[in-house]
Amino acid sequence: MRVAIVVYILLVALVAFNVAQVFEFPSWIAAPVVLAAIGVIAITHFVLRSSQALYVTLTAISVVSLLVVSFTAALPAFAVIDNGSSLRWTSSLIPLFVSAIGLYGVGLWLRAASASQADALDWLANFLSGPGLLLSLLTALVLSATTLLALEWLGETWATSQAITRRFLERGMIPPTTVLFFYWGMLILVGKWWNTLYLRASLQRWQIASDSNILTHIDRIRSLSDDSVRLDDRLEFLWRRHEESFTVPRYIGWVVPVLGFIGTVLGISLAADGIRKLIASESGLSGLSTELGAAIAPLGIAFDTTLIALSLSVLLMLSLTLVQRSEERALNTLERQLRESVRAF
Repeated sequence: MRVAIVVYILLVALVAFNVAQVFEFPSWIAAPVVLAAIGVIAITHFVLRSSQALYVTLTAISVVSLLVVSFTAALPAFAVIDNGSSLRWTSSLIPLFVSAIGLYGVGLWLRAASASQADALDWLANFLSGPGLLLSLLTALVLSATTLLALEWLGETWATSQAITRRFLERGMIPPTTVLFFYWGMLILVGKWWNTLYLRASLQRWQIASDSNILTHIDRIRSLSDDSVRLDDRLEFLWRRHEESFTVPRYIGWVVPVLGFIGTVLGISLAADGIRKLIASESGLSGLSTELGAAIAPLGIAFDTTLIALSLSVLLMLSLTLVQRSEERALNTLERQLRESVRAF
């Protein structure tokens, strides 16, 4: 926990000083923010002396920091979508991107390492639920904004990448929104995959029973088999929580291709409206080719948004399938070891 506190303070300092630099504020403005974060953490740790309160405090600090980072990164990203060029301080966002990844990663680690739940069943069920949705969404917003800025840089640096850049940046808000949902789903799945690895490692240490540094987590998992009468109910509850935890990723997996189809309908609708106006116009043959090209230009929205959405959907659903299979295997191992532990008594 102390390591997590130090890492959080360093990340908050990185965010505060870089945001001040991006908006050209004096550097000393970041100092009170960092001191305030240190004060809140110190009060929670030394006065309240509650690991649960400290976990909530660190999570709140992480959410606030990610809100600031996402707002700062969204400004140049919206400028790219709106007028095709980002703001002049885009290159200074790299430290903020690193800090956002660090905040999300430390949040996953802290959630896995925290054993403050009084009830072992609730602790394990919340652990299997995966990362927080708000934390994942804010991190996804930072990743999607960074992706748009990276695509803009690629388009300006290499002419061969302009075709890809144009499909993401010149087709309205649907491709960026699709990228946002894709990152959100992937971050949730990455968090669940990390928790599954942590659970499987704990089960392996329980199985070999040769590690002298057995943590409280293993004792909590093993305590589920203390009451053999309620073991079936506990396992059924964990399996239900496992199914519920994939509700949001499945919804995102459904939303991503639907966004592509919405872009298809929108592009075809705009093209049809342009063709209707072209037919009703009285321009001569000399201007027909130019007007016809402008009329069918929205078809690019129709096809490109569908291409992006379906491609990202394939990757997202593959990841969802692999993570779900991995978590089911971990739960099967947990169930087997709990039942063997009951028989041993």
